[in-house]
Amino acid sequence: GSSSVARHGAGTERIEHDLRDALGDPSFPIFRLDADAAQAKDHAARTLESFHGARSGILVGTQMVAKGHDFPDVTLGVVLDADQTLRFPDFRSEERTFALVTQLAGRAGRGEGGGRVLVQTLAPDARPIRFAARHDTDGFLTDELVRRRALAYPPFSSLIRVVCSAPEARDAGAAAAALHERIAPAGATVLGPAPLFRLRGRARTQLVIKASDRPAAVAAVGSAVDSVARSRAARGVNISV
Repeated sequence: GSSSVARHGAGTERIEHDLRDALGDPSFPIFRLDADAAQAKDHAARTLESFHGARSGILVGTQMVAKGHDFPDVTLGVVLDADQTLRFPDFRSEERTFALVTQLAGRAGRGEGGGRVLVQTLAPDARPIRFAARHDTDGFLTDELVRRRALAYPPFSSLIRVVCSAPEARDAGAAAAALHERIAPAGATVLGPAPLFRLRGRARTQLVIKASDRPAAVAAVGSAVDSVARSRAARGVNISV
């Protein structure tokens, strides 16, 4: 009966379980490789070795599967929920999405039998998905650099992130506001303060400084942090840059 909408992804264990149900063959080899599984000693190496040695099989994993492994006999690669990295609040989210899809595409079809890649996405017209589908790295880079220049993102500027944390949200916010007041006159663009989710029982607030003159911005942030950190109002506030 709720009117709210939430996104729910499927973890690797759930995908492995659903694949077994769909295949209906408990003997068909399905291998799983993710951060949890890889923590066991030599598990990743043993899993990859078993996958290589199997006559047929499916390897289910997180992004670590797409990077640096050579699977000459793989004929099909699938990216599930490719939009996940697109939703990150990070100016590099499109770059990361393009890289992930391109890297996985490079894992399939290396053998004589060729191969194909299927990408599951809610945004098939998104730039990184379109360019990756065409294997058009030059096109993506050209297009992305136009966007970065227009928005003054790296490599056309430097970004500095300052996070203030405290037991009480008002204290973290006050420290961030004081930093904003001291940094802004230096000529850099200061975004925020903006609240972050609580972490380990502490409220957090952040600033992002966007600057074309990196040394001047570093000096201004350093001076502002030194000044605010010594103030009585910032007692109990942690500041990380």
